[in-house]
Amino acid sequence: MNGVLYVVATPIGNLGDITLRALETLKEVDCIACENPLYTLKLLNHFEIKKRLLEHSPANQANSAKGIISLLKDGKNIALVTDSGTPCVSDPGQLLVRLVAEEGIRVIPIPGPSALTALVSASGFPSDRLVFLGFLSKKEGKATRELNLFRDIDCTVGLYASPHQIIKVLEWINKVFGNVEIIIGREMTKMNEEFIRGNISDIVQSPVTEKGEFAILIHNGKREKKEEED
Repeated sequence: MNGVLYVVATPIGNLGDITLRALETLKEVDCIACENPLYTLKLLNHFEIKKRLLEHSPANQANSAKGIISLLKDGKNIALVTDSGTPCVSDPGQLLVRLVAEEGIRVIPIPGPSALTALVSASGFPSDRLVFLGFLSKKEGKATRELNLFRDIDCTVGLYASPHQIIKVLEWINKVFGNVEIIIGREMTKMNEEFIRGNISDIVQSPVTEKGEFAILIHNGKREKKEEED
């Protein structure tokens, strides 16, 4: 009988955010496929869990997927984790999950922390129409084209940015969307957690700490403006 692949969400910063079900799963599986064994080892050591680790990173995901599927076919239960947050959400795992599903092997999500949902919950922005773009292209032309696809759509747009790209990303948002309201979450759930709210034109003129990981929500507000006019 085939094993099961568990897609396990892990904390995005504060280890106290891990779920009881995630801990139970990590303790019970035969091995853990992880983005970076060093990061995952810190998590496991904190909760006194000892398991065999299988590296599954963007650099080796095609080859490692074959080995993981072979183990699953041998009846091994495997947990898939990334360095933080939910696998497959702007993190490795999508290829593995698709290949495992194509083999008819069960894939079970163990939901939990996500930078996107954390920021949505603290934003006050409409979430009934939410578009997630992940990380934009590093090239301005392609990045602005990606943003332009949603400029005239009534929705909240979410994306991630690295510390090396955050200033450029904010400038691109201002260029495409104009003076919209945004919220930035930096280092969420960590000691230096910070939220920046306001109009994009004001934020791009203010100093932004270029450290840590960033999540951004763009509030078009088109529907609200129309409702106010009506």
